[in-house]
Amino acid sequence: MESIEFLSPWYFATAYYILFLLLSWGTVLYYIGSSQQKILHAEGSPMQGAALVLTLALIFFLGLRPVSTSFGDMRMYGHYYLNIIDGFVPIDIRKEWLWDNFSALCKLLGVNLNEYFLLIEMGYFAGMFICCLLLMRKNLWMAVLFFYISFSCYSFSTNGIRNGLGCSIALVAICFFAIGGGKRLAGIALMFIAMGIHRSSILPCLAAIGSLFFIKDTKNAMRFWVASIAISLVAGPQVEHLIAALGFDDRMQQYASKGASDEIMQSGFRWDFLVYSAFPVAMVWYVTQYRKFNDQIYNIFANSYLLCNAFWIMVIRAEQSNRFAYLSWFLYPVVIAYPLLRMNLWKDQDRKTALILFLYSGFTFFMFFIFYFGTSNGFNGFDQYWWRQ
Repeated sequence: MESIEFLSPWYFATAYYILFLLLSWGTVLYYIGSSQQKILHAEGSPMQGAALVLTLALIFFLGLRPVSTSFGDMRMYGHYYLNIIDGFVPIDIRKEWLWDNFSALCKLLGVNLNEYFLLIEMGYFAGMFICCLLLMRKNLWMAVLFFYISFSCYSFSTNGIRNGLGCSIALVAICFFAIGGGKRLAGIALMFIAMGIHRSSILPCLAAIGSLFFIKDTKNAMRFWVASIAISLVAGPQVEHLIAALGFDDRMQQYASKGASDEIMQSGFRWDFLVYSAFPVAMVWYVTQYRKFNDQIYNIFANSYLLCNAFWIMVIRAEQSNRFAYLSWFLYPVVIAYPLLRMNLWKDQDRKTALILFLYSGFTFFMFFIFYFGTSNGFNGFDQYWWRQ
């Protein structure tokens, strides 16, 4: 297969975000005038099939994107694939053995570079779609919208693709693990696969296991999340180096050691990212503490998010800390959408869910606007963007 040539790499993000702004706000307009609970009884809607069509379209659109530095690390991954040494590597849980063997197998089978990225994209979006299918089947359309319009979805489908793929597999693993029964063994197997793609995915996997057997009460997980803020403010750099020394990811040690001279480090504690991360915490508190819902599946996802996000807060000053934030942010859509689409929270659930989707998608589009149109001097990048040569 050949890459998409009718659209410049610079405009892929624009096409993606404008599409989802229209789709999400169109969905908002459909539900905002309802004072009922149609969302909770949407099974059989023709939009279920539309969710699958949308997912397939995204896989091909982003999977066949040109190899360009406009997509961050994509060119680096392309260079790695084209220059990979023939042969497979042994299984070593201390390394990303599955990623190397997957790439070697693709090279052996004659998969070209465009098809290689297409396969990665297929795994990335398939993980999110399967999660929606397992947990929120009755309203599949709304569920996939929460995933695809999330703040980090596009970035980890085009830039940090190995991290994104590993976390998508971990997402399905946690689904199986939370559902329980015979699916739990499949979940453990998928956790092992996720760690073979990106070793840092061990963090959400361990958090999910701990949420099932040890930290079952979301109140304790929320207390730990609050405590992590104080720990980070008081002893952030020391904690970063301590966590890096644990060796669960070599990149952590590298980023922690470079953080002191990095622009992200100079910006200090990222209160803006902390506020963004706090919205799922507020949802968890409302659902589990204020409304007293006790859903094991939701509790496992909620606790996993809280524990992983607490880890990120404690290393928030490290270089590329957004990559560690993603170890919790990939659970963000589930924590927000699951109670909205599965639990009877309000009499006018349609209207309130539409309002939350409006704010959720609006934030993502606002951040896209700031990043792509803005510069350090404000919004002076607007002309440069639309008429860029």
